[in-house]
Amino acid sequence: MKKDDIISDEQLSAFTDGELESDEENRIFTLSEQCPELDARLCQQRKIKEMVQHAYRDVPEPRRRDKRAGPRGSLFSLAAAAVLALAVGLAGGWFASRSLEAGSAAAAVAPASRDTWLLHVSTSDPVRMQRALDRAEELMTGGGASSNRQVEIVANEAGLNLLRSDTTPFAERIRALAEQDVLFFACNRAIERLQERGVEVRLVPEANTHYSALDRVVHRMQQGWTYEKI
Repeated sequence: MKKDDIISDEQLSAFTDGELESDEENRIFTLSEQCPELDARLCQQRKIKEMVQHAYRDVPEPRRRDKRAGPRGSLFSLAAAAVLALAVGLAGGWFASRSLEAGSAAAAVAPASRDTWLLHVSTSDPVRMQRALDRAEELMTGGGASSNRQVEIVANEAGLNLLRSDTTPFAERIRALAEQDVLFFACNRAIERLQERGVEVRLVPEANTHYSALDRVVHRMQQGWTYEKI
């Protein structure tokens, strides 16, 4: 077994977030110095997280909108989507040519697949929520769908309302899509933030809480999944 194989993606994610104990952190540092493949994976994790965090940076919604300029919120959404698209496009070239301080070459991001889709919801707007579910259903049953197609929906920030049993108006549709093998992920960090404010978070049974939205997006981008922010 290669040294690279004994470090999971979850461990690397915790390492780049500074969430490991010092002994485990030192072990990964030592292994990365001895293993170019692990060093490359660390580089990949760090760069994609930086790009995605930049794209997801929250911008407060203005109270007043200038009709001549158009909805400011939508412009920021487009800007964030553009940054993320640029991140995906640049990542392959960056990872092929850059490295960590140790000097090893980084691994390229996998090309996007047309049979694996990650849909991201970060708003409580019911129209957007319904659009995400419609899109998932279209991908799973519409033209071009295949038996190998995989679809996931990840919800964070206000979009967590989609998967909260006490706020979602779409519990039945979520259940029906889950029966078609669509997976749903509720951001565990968004849940923690609500709980810190004293909010009791009750989720629909189909919601998975094993990941933060950021970690799930990074993980799937590395695997070449097609990303859509709804």
